[in-house]
Amino acid sequence: MRRQFKSNWPLYAVWVTIFISTVAITCFYGSESSSFYGIAETREIVANFESAVEIKRIGVTEGQSVEAGVLMVELNSPELMLKINHISHQLDQLRAQKGVDKSEVLSRLRQLKAEKAARENEIENQISQLENQYRINQSLLSGLKSIPSGLGEESHATNSPMALKIKNLKKELSLSVHPLMIQIELLQKTLASLEDPVKIQVERLEEELSLLQEENSKLNIYAQISGIIGSVNFKPGEKVSPFSPILTLHTKTPSLIKGYIYENAYSGIAMGESVTVSSLALSDHSISGCVVGIGGRIVEYPVRLRKHPDMQVWGREVVIKIPGNNPFILGEKVLITSSVEGTGFADKMKRLFFPSESMADVNPTGQAMVETSTVRSVVPLETGEIEASAMLYLEDIDRYMLLSDDTPGNAPLVFLMNSDGIVTKETTISGLDAIKDMESVAQGEPGILYIASSLNTGNHGKINPLGNRLVAVQRQGERFSLLGMVDLYSLLKARAEQERGADWAEFVLGGMAERSLDLEGMFYKEGALFLGFKAPSLNAHSVIIKISDIDSAMGGQGLKAHQTSIWQRVNLTCADTPTTERISDLLYVEGILYITGTPLVKKGGSRSGSLWALDAQTGIAKRLVSFKALQPEGIAAGKEKQTLMLCFDQGRNEDSKLSVVKVNQ
Repeated sequence: MRRQFKSNWPLYAVWVTIFISTVAITCFYGSESSSFYGIAETREIVANFESAVEIKRIGVTEGQSVEAGVLMVELNSPELMLKINHISHQLDQLRAQKGVDKSEVLSRLRQLKAEKAARENEIENQISQLENQYRINQSLLSGLKSIPSGLGEESHATNSPMALKIKNLKKELSLSVHPLMIQIELLQKTLASLEDPVKIQVERLEEELSLLQEENSKLNIYAQISGIIGSVNFKPGEKVSPFSPILTLHTKTPSLIKGYIYENAYSGIAMGESVTVSSLALSDHSISGCVVGIGGRIVEYPVRLRKHPDMQVWGREVVIKIPGNNPFILGEKVLITSSVEGTGFADKMKRLFFPSESMADVNPTGQAMVETSTVRSVVPLETGEIEASAMLYLEDIDRYMLLSDDTPGNAPLVFLMNSDGIVTKETTISGLDAIKDMESVAQGEPGILYIASSLNTGNHGKINPLGNRLVAVQRQGERFSLLGMVDLYSLLKARAEQERGADWAEFVLGGMAERSLDLEGMFYKEGALFLGFKAPSLNAHSVIIKISDIDSAMGGQGLKAHQTSIWQRVNLTCADTPTTERISDLLYVEGILYITGTPLVKKGGSRSGSLWALDAQTGIAKRLVSFKALQPEGIAAGKEKQTLMLCFDQGRNEDSKLSVVKVNQ
């Protein structure tokens, strides 16, 4: 036995060496996957303008610290001033032309009236003289005894030259005055018609001039947050093309860390995990952060993080949110250490060969080809948190319009977010005082948006007028202004009471009686607005109501008979998961209706949801993607219509989340 061991000892030595090497490699990669490098970055705000402008004055310099609300740049728009001058000139011409035309017509009218009066006076004087002479002659004839009484008067009255002349003069008076009266009537009509078109045109130009002057008064750029000027790209007097970056502003300290994990050393880091971020320059500088994004693709390492700058290295991005009061310098290289429990040998082996699972599962039975990216968090501005409720892609400015169902003081806030989930601007809808519980948004005709409240009575069962609003909004670039507003709750109730017995009316009135009416999704098509209700349900089906010619209803005319109907009843249930989901948002794009659904759960219950596609031929909804621990609240199609962005509302204590789903039908 001893001889056999001695003869095989080289083989045993090889096995021991392999085992030790395996342990070393595993521990090395385990440490690589739990500790990695990153760069301290910040959210950068780019200041630009939607039309061509000229720099009038720049009040800041690169590296300068500014407070929120400080005037940074004054602009001048030659194009805008040209429009203002052109419209002002048009108004002056119209007003002058209006005065000239009116004075000419009035002058001609006075002339004709004077001519008519003179003609009438002349002929009436002749008639008066002849009638006086006629009466004298009659009195003389009546004194002659040779003429029988009565015969002479009658014969003279009908046959005398003087009587015939009087008769002819009266005819002449009528014939002379009649053409003048016709001309006078025509000029009076001309004068009346002259007022209206010019008045309408003047009012339209005055309104347009007012809007341009208001726009001209906004040719100033103010600091949206307190921070530091990053770069100033122009000088006073230079001209700037539309949407060109004029300057950049970033926070005083880094707000996030972007780290990279080597592609062959996948880490078990998960969304929401706590990590430690340490400075490489000063070892005592460290802070806790939270993972808010994990890249769904392999990208090239930045040169700064490579051990050998000439060698290409590839890995996954990890985005970490850190508190604002951190000790790091912008652009500083840092070390990120995962605090995941279970770093023993077995755990490291498991994490090495079995990366963490995705938070989204593709439905294997669906006919659609679906790819989902890893979920990441919305990164808001310093002004506050966002409870994402609806979103819409604005192609002309390459931004996602994001709504929150809870805003400070029910302010009509609109958040503009880039494709990385970073909110670049926060603005309001001018002209709208307040709105509560914004849950859906739809794109109407070009430049027109519709935003609706949920119509939900809330936990206390009380109807809040601010939560019943449907508003039409005019959008120009990054500016939003109110076009019209109606109380949608009252609008539906009034029409439903008049159409009792109709299926849609019974649905609406039943939901109002139960205090369960909950509008969550909306889309616009061919002049009609389609409303998707989360509650109540009809035989476990979510209901989509169609309101045709929505603009007439928004115009204060109310809903007419047969203008409202149930368009679709949707069953969001699959055999593998018998839990029924309800509509949380709608998106109609390129003939396909996408639906996000969530189950009805009690407060504090587990969150989940799915993305569905409605088969137009069968009316059956097919699940494309299901989400674990996530509740989809909004959906929008990106620049590529097959790329869908979903937002998730995780409540007040968690950041809203985002995910990209690519669908190829």
